[in-house]
Amino acid sequence: MTDESLNAEIEQLRKQLDEMKREREAAAIESVEPESDGAAVEEEKTTSTLDEIIDAVGGGDFDLAGHVRQFLDTVDDDLKGAKPSTLLMVFALGVLIGRLR
Repeated sequence: MTDESLNAEIEQLRKQLDEMKREREAAAIESVEPESDGAAVEEEKTTSTLDEIIDAVGGGDFDLAGHVRQFLDTVDDDLKGAKPSTLLMVFALGVLIGRLR
């Protein structure tokens, strides 16, 4: 890939990032709820998503569901503690390395 194509792709990713930020800000403005209620809704959404994933994996009586839930809870906690700029940087590097392969 040439420098021009990489620069074009980086610009495209920046535009997408700006658009996502604007959408996120608009969504935050629309949902005017007390902070304590927002945290409860966020936790409920995360729990329902985890339940959907576990059901898709096979939420039978075997221990796999417990391990999957524990793994997803750990990943969720790690992502909540990470800086958004770090996550974006890792994603951008993954895209660039994927394009170079």
